[in-house]
Amino acid sequence: MEFSKGSLALSGDNDRPLAHFPKNIWEYPLTLFSISHKESDRNKDKLRSITEIVKVMLAASEADPIEYIKLIDTLCRLGVSYHFEGDIEARLEKLFGCDGFNQMIRESDCDLYTIGVIFQVFRQHGFKLLPDVFDNFKNSKGKFKEDLAVDAKGMLSLYEAAHWSTHGEEVLDEALVFSKYHLEKLSSRSTPHLAIRIKNALKHPYPRGISRIETRQYISYYEEDDSSDKTLLEFAKLDFNILQMLYREEITHVFRWYKALELDIKLPFSRNRTMESYLWALGTYFQPKYSRARILLATIVIILTILDDIYDAYGTLEELEIFTNAICSPHPTSLEGLPESIKYFHHITFEFFDKLEKDMDKEGRA
Repeated sequence: MEFSKGSLALSGDNDRPLAHFPKNIWEYPLTLFSISHKESDRNKDKLRSITEIVKVMLAASEADPIEYIKLIDTLCRLGVSYHFEGDIEARLEKLFGCDGFNQMIRESDCDLYTIGVIFQVFRQHGFKLLPDVFDNFKNSKGKFKEDLAVDAKGMLSLYEAAHWSTHGEEVLDEALVFSKYHLEKLSSRSTPHLAIRIKNALKHPYPRGISRIETRQYISYYEEDDSSDKTLLEFAKLDFNILQMLYREEITHVFRWYKALELDIKLPFSRNRTMESYLWALGTYFQPKYSRARILLATIVIILTILDDIYDAYGTLEELEIFTNAICSPHPTSLEGLPESIKYFHHITFEFFDKLEKDMDKEGRA
């Protein structure tokens, strides 16, 4: 099926209850950027060098399991733990199955902050550490001790840990209510540095946040922390900036696809949510190895957005019945009675997924 490059006539649009969506504001500022490849190469070389240094730090900390887990937590929050994903998973698996370690964290005098971090790190990496690790912080009536409320870092750690709960874990439900209540009071009494983090956590808890936003906020927090490690800070900043450049390249790729199909011209009734679609993909997975997946997911979300607009803000009932049959049918179906704009969308959708299927088949992943 051939389509001309010009604008598709939207016959009968005067009789349609077209939605008036806000204009897209993202396109030009984010597609027109330059990058120095020499500078990029230097940054990548420097990142590889620092990665080796941090790898040594991580290995050295294994002698003390608790300090090792705290370092993992820092790396996760700084957004760089993915560099050591395999080593971290293997080490946590050993600790999780170690009776001595499990006994230690339940019977030692670890503070609330430490136990909260340990619980979070294991749950974050898929190991279901039981919530009985918090039993030492309860009174004889089974309630959390009120004197814990003066420990702002401990309350914050408990609050974030409680967000890793699964259905039926009443201990963590109680922990969430208890810690949230006291954090709301502590935010106004803590140092400005800690108060910002508490307020951010109450608004967007770390386990529920978008990884890149959480990382950006934590880098700023960590930079002002007196106990911060300068090597880790430099590592995080460098990695964050390198990934930003990768994301810009991916965004440009998605925008070029959108513009090449002239979707703004040929489907003017639909929303241009190219940037939002990419951010959705980025929120799903941020690691560089998922670059292609982000581009594909962003494209799919754009297609689904247009599909949603066809059903909710453009097509008539009769047209949508024809269109639905055509979309759902495994065989070519007549599009007679549909406006050219919907025919065009049908064409580009099947073209996209046909190409995707062929690409996956070539890679043996179909």
